[in-house]
Amino acid sequence: MTAPGFYFSLLIASGLGLVFHLIRGGSLGRLVLYLAAAWIAFMAGHLVAEWLDWHLLRVGPINLFAALLAAIIGLSAATLLAGPERSRHRTSKRRRKS
Repeated sequence: MTAPGFYFSLLIASGLGLVFHLIRGGSLGRLVLYLAAAWIAFMAGHLVAEWLDWHLLRVGPINLFAALLAAIIGLSAATLLAGPERSRHRTSKRRRKS
């Protein structure tokens, strides 16, 4: 993969991670998780498609179909593995006596 292809891949994966965060919501930590999962899964999907010599929906040097499919699977897996997000605010269990 060429350097412009790599940067274009990062741009597409970042956009996918940001849209996923926009839909799912969450904190800044979740945003970092989604971006990292999108980058890693997108590149892994591209590399697997190169290795298997798939050419479905190629955009320049990027195997876009396999990369997008892997990124969506990776983002879904990251969401499932991270579990529900904890709330920062604690509720008091004791009531004040008046």
